[in-house]
Amino acid sequence: MIPEVESRVCPVCGQRLAPWFEKLGRRVYVCPSCHHIRVPAGVALSDDGVSIYESEQPIFERDGNAEYYLDDANLEAARAKARFVQEWCPESRKLLDVGASYGHFLSAISGTQDAQGIEVSPAAVAWSVKNLGVRSCLGSVYDIPPQLPDAFDVITCWDVIEHLEQPRRALEACRNRLKPRGWLFLSTPDAGSVVARMMGRHWHYMDPIQHINLFSQANLKRVLEEVGFQVRTIRYFGHEYRVSYVASRLTYLSRGSLLGPAVRVASLLAQPLGRARINLRLWDVMGIAAQL
Repeated sequence: MIPEVESRVCPVCGQRLAPWFEKLGRRVYVCPSCHHIRVPAGVALSDDGVSIYESEQPIFERDGNAEYYLDDANLEAARAKARFVQEWCPESRKLLDVGASYGHFLSAISGTQDAQGIEVSPAAVAWSVKNLGVRSCLGSVYDIPPQLPDAFDVITCWDVIEHLEQPRRALEACRNRLKPRGWLFLSTPDAGSVVARMMGRHWHYMDPIQHINLFSQANLKRVLEEVGFQVRTIRYFGHEYRVSYVASRLTYLSRGSLLGPAVRVASLLAQPLGRARINLRLWDVMGIAAQL
């Protein structure tokens, strides 16, 4: 982990970060120059001293997250991302999915691409191999397993970069494992979106336990170009959620805030609708296709 004092420098423009607010016992900082949002303390650790992703019961399966990561609605979201890749890379190519989670995207894309994934969570890797039959193994973008190919045509990083302590280094690692003219596809919350700017510190992606680097479209494009990529297109993704998941996440994120009691009451009122699905498209999750 990077020392907190050292990581108070903006990873986009190098300016010193300014303190913004505290949430869930963690301090959130913002860059006064490019408005990048960062949690200098880095990813939270579990009681056993490893990251919340690598523990025996990872964050994916706690605090109501299982309803998101293991729900079949996640497969439909993965199919939308697979269609995005296919639009730009219609022919079968070697593809690496970084942060493959429970393997839904690998399952969605494997019929059209020669796809395999890496994931830091042993529990997620085991689940994806057992339940979806995908090719996934333990590894991180900073430490790609040696048994994988030296170079890929396509690398995908869906909802990953906001969890990484060294995002620029991660993008450089992707660049170094891509073939000439290779493609990088990623998605991440857009801190410069209208919704994010309106909600400020109450934005639903402001989760300093997990989301330690929140980019805007402008500053993420800047980093990609400085690393050597050309951004070809940017689009926005929606997602289907169970009502019960939305209620549990809002309750979790509002802990300790003035909104907490009202959110808890609303969550109780929503319980009869718990298994129903709602489709949210707030134009605050961007998808980027970039090429070397």
